[in-house]
Amino acid sequence: MNWLDALFSPKGTLKPQHFAIIVAAIYLINIAAGSIVEGQFVKRVGPWPYFALQALLTWIWFVAHAKRLRDAGKGYVVAATLAFIYIAAIVLILNMVATSEANITQTADPKESKISLIGAIIAVLFINLLFTGDPFLIVGFFVLFIGLPFFFSIAVVIYSLVTGPRASKTPEQLSSAPRPQIPPA
Repeated sequence: MNWLDALFSPKGTLKPQHFAIIVAAIYLINIAAGSIVEGQFVKRVGPWPYFALQALLTWIWFVAHAKRLRDAGKGYVVAATLAFIYIAAIVLILNMVATSEANITQTADPKESKISLIGAIIAVLFINLLFTGDPFLIVGFFVLFIGLPFFFSIAVVIYSLVTGPRASKTPEQLSSAPRPQIPPA
């Protein structure tokens, strides 16, 4: 098996064993890469290396799922949609991380106090909760930024677990399927 073809070309098929190896490696690399997306790394090298890695991993994830689904005789529209949603989420997260700290005052001294954008949003929402007694905004914020990504990641892992063990359908099996008989006219 040509691993470069298996990782980067969406054409062809992929057996369950190879699919499991590729997808497990993608998830492990993604977990390791997620641990470096804190402010200091992004400040030193910028958000682009992380985005490039995520784009590469997402493409490999899509290719593996498309090939596995093709091997099982299914379409890959859901895999393409999940990959697109993931890339859009990564762009949003990188925008938040890249702008997460700003100087409080405009001074030339880099040791001046800094404020976190996310921290400022949470503080404003908490103050809103104290004065209005309405927890809708702060609960909505946490659901939007913690709950939805968590459930999306669980859904993607479940999708991979369902996609992997599907039965393979070789071209012979697809062509030997019973065809409806058309009576002569």
